[in-house]
Amino acid sequence: MRYLLVTLVSLTIFFSSNSVLAKEVKIGVVNIGLLLEKAPQAKAASQNLEKEFGPQQQDLTKLAAKLDRKQKQYQKNKLVLSESQRQSAERELNMMNRDVQRKKNDIQELVNIRRNEELANLQNIVNQAIKTIGQKEKYDLILYEGIAYTNNKVDVTKKILDYLTAQSRQQRTNFNK
Repeated sequence: MRYLLVTLVSLTIFFSSNSVLAKEVKIGVVNIGLLLEKAPQAKAASQNLEKEFGPQQQDLTKLAAKLDRKQKQYQKNKLVLSESQRQSAERELNMMNRDVQRKKNDIQELVNIRRNEELANLQNIVNQAIKTIGQKEKYDLILYEGIAYTNNKVDVTKKILDYLTAQSRQQRTNFNK
């Protein structure tokens, strides 16, 4: 009796697991790095950052060039300068150098903060696109972290990128109206 019960339970589990396995599971894989690099939204974010911080970068470049000119002038003339003139010139160069470094660090910090904000926004957009494509095309699972190997049949990166491109075009069209 016990043997018959174990056999029946085993057969029930076997047949029910086969029916579950017979159902096809649709799996996709996304190269998130490629999306974050190639998406039109990523390029737009990069251009926005360049526009936002371009003038500050130009000012910094001009200030660094001015410092370089003064240093070359000092090196050229330091042998003919008096001790007090040399000290004054060195003090001025040190102050300019500190000013350039401080401004450079300030700009870099602001750029990093804004880049992180843009990246977080872009990640939200990409995640939403992945969800939309997953629901629209009835995927059971889409993976994008820690993939060592994937077959091209399950790679949906192109579909997501196409969706993001279409979404970007639509937003530009709506903006231009």
